[in-house]
Amino acid sequence: MIQRRSGLLIQAHRSALAPSMARSRQFSRVRQISSKPTEAYTRLSDDNDPQRDAFFKYSWGTWLKNDRAEKEKRITTFSIEGLTDVISELHIQSKDNQKTSASAPGEGGISAPSYNPNLTVSLPHNLTASQIGSLKPNESLKVTAMASIHEGKHHRVYKVDTNAEKSFVLRIPYPMDSELSISQRLKSEVATMDFAQLKLGLKVPKIYCYGANALNPVRQPFILQEYIEGRLLMRDWTPLEDDAKDGKAHLAKLNKVIEPLSQFQAKLLSVTFNKFGSLYFAKDVSESQDPAYSGEKDASLANRWRIGYSVERCLWRQKSALLLDELKKFVGPWSSEKPMDLVKDLGQLESENARARLALQQADASPSPVDESFLNGQIRAFESLAKVSDSLFNTKSSVIPNMEELLKPRLYHPDLDPMNVILNENDGGEPYLLDFESTTIKPFILQNSPQFVAYDGPKLYNLRQDVENYKDLPDAEKVQYQFMYKRTRNQHLWESALNKNFKTLISAVAPPVKLLRTPYVTCVERKKDAEYLLVDESLIQLREVWEVFAKNKLVASAAFPLDFSEDHVKQHATDLNAFHEKLIKSPFAATQGWIPQDMFDNLVKAGVLVKDANGDHVIKN
Repeated sequence: MIQRRSGLLIQAHRSALAPSMARSRQFSRVRQISSKPTEAYTRLSDDNDPQRDAFFKYSWGTWLKNDRAEKEKRITTFSIEGLTDVISELHIQSKDNQKTSASAPGEGGISAPSYNPNLTVSLPHNLTASQIGSLKPNESLKVTAMASIHEGKHHRVYKVDTNAEKSFVLRIPYPMDSELSISQRLKSEVATMDFAQLKLGLKVPKIYCYGANALNPVRQPFILQEYIEGRLLMRDWTPLEDDAKDGKAHLAKLNKVIEPLSQFQAKLLSVTFNKFGSLYFAKDVSESQDPAYSGEKDASLANRWRIGYSVERCLWRQKSALLLDELKKFVGPWSSEKPMDLVKDLGQLESENARARLALQQADASPSPVDESFLNGQIRAFESLAKVSDSLFNTKSSVIPNMEELLKPRLYHPDLDPMNVILNENDGGEPYLLDFESTTIKPFILQNSPQFVAYDGPKLYNLRQDVENYKDLPDAEKVQYQFMYKRTRNQHLWESALNKNFKTLISAVAPPVKLLRTPYVTCVERKKDAEYLLVDESLIQLREVWEVFAKNKLVASAAFPLDFSEDHVKQHATDLNAFHEKLIKSPFAATQGWIPQDMFDNLVKAGVLVKDANGDHVIKN
């Protein structure tokens, strides 16, 4: 540890990891880097010290296009002095809690969240000396050092050290979405992690305090939570592990990662809720007095949480063209009796958003130009998704086992990933699930496999049996088939773990069920304007099998609900091919033009990347 001198030591770190590790959420320690971190000193009393600027600026990567604008979206300037005041207040609350416990011993129960005068919310049950540290008599709280330890997709993460011999994690969301979106997402994440800790008994970082907007002393929305020492589970994940020639050692190695994540999932699925939406603390959902779930026997938990707007990212992402009242019509909560309303409202929301964007474009008022053909295509595709929603599943089907269970409201964590799990070295290497951002409640039949095992390509279960003349193929072709086989194997291992840990839901991974939910899942995971074509494609594919599905009573209507003309199908095929060709020709399309900083520097130095007339970077021919 570098000692504090006259000012507060701030360390800014730049990642030099490969792209596959670039989105790691390593709260446990600063990443391994190839160059020495940049150090900067600043005085706590000088809020305007220019040396602080670098600490708040995004530095872990560069975008090929619009780099300056993308980085400006991710600046997380906050008040270090205000953070010190917030942590000081937590220590005062901790002492008050001790006094209350001493004066009323044995009363028990979990304290309700504390909505503080400084516009923060703290969780008193986590504010113990063992968690937040203790100060000597007459000693004031000081932040002694800070380090930027993660610059993620949606938030910046800092490690905060104090003279109370305790470290914290400070998470600040990037100001890339509307204030309401960030506020709802943050409130829901804290409440969901609280639920996971208190009701489900999951190993998660303890939340101490949060601010839902920038009116608090930190001057940014934030979450202050437990700092955990350990290593990422991702270090054990080897998805392209070769099969062991003798025995099943490779399966044990893969299951070392899959099994703890599947157990997390099983616990998340264990409670069924009264509505679809997202979890919040009761005080944050004034529209309803209904508890989140029924049958709670612990009086201190019985009305602690309620269900409000869904914070699933697809419902809020790039929706600035819509009026707030219009947006709220489509983000829940939804009745537990109408699970397919989630599909219908997503389709209607996206089509209304495309209409609003089109109107701005045609009035020359769009904040960024967009291809009108894309917006017209989106309107048609998303309206089709909404129209097919009521027929998508036969919710009374007896052909799909345990259909009633598949339709119940259950927690869906969108980031069950070894990147999001840390093995806590102070808790015997126990896995901790780190963040719950955008977690929502929806039927399991609409929940997709986690991204680290999801695979929708050709399935190969046995290379020599499924691939004709496999042993005689050229090595390059063998590598392609091996990739398909290993992806199939990994997804199968995940589904086998689900069957072991939550058998009643296993029919959700049956191929027909996967195919039926594909239009919805594709819409949920859409990131680019042109990806409406993938939604359209999945609907056209459904049309081809609908008659068979109807005969087997898998869907709710005998006839396919949509009318696709042959001209539309032909034009769609042309547009989809053009889309794929553009992706193939676009460098770093998977990361939307983002490159880890060290890789970017090396490519520029090697002359592979050069600037064009607009100041953007392109691959040199």
